[in-house]
Amino acid sequence: MYFIMICTWEPQDEREVRTRRVTWEWPSDVKVLSEFYDLQGGRTIYVVDTDAKGLIAAKAAWIDIIRFEIFPVYPVGATKEQLMKT
Repeated sequence: MYFIMICTWEPQDEREVRTRRVTWEWPSDVKVLSEFYDLQGGRTIYVVDTDAKGLIAAKAAWIDIIRFEIFPVYPVGATKEQLMKT
């Protein structure tokens, strides 16, 4: 299933988020389809293909510093066509 993950952190935590991200890896059952960094800072948006177990695993290392908004999505149009090819 596809999900959008909006990950938000406080400005004072920017350095810690960047430091952790260098060595952190996505769980093997989470496939990242798109990643967007908010140029204003403090937020990253991901589109992932996973299940509930993958979402929990992806959040585990970050719950002390990042707020998560996660909701299921369904691709349409050209996006759906591109995903069906992979």
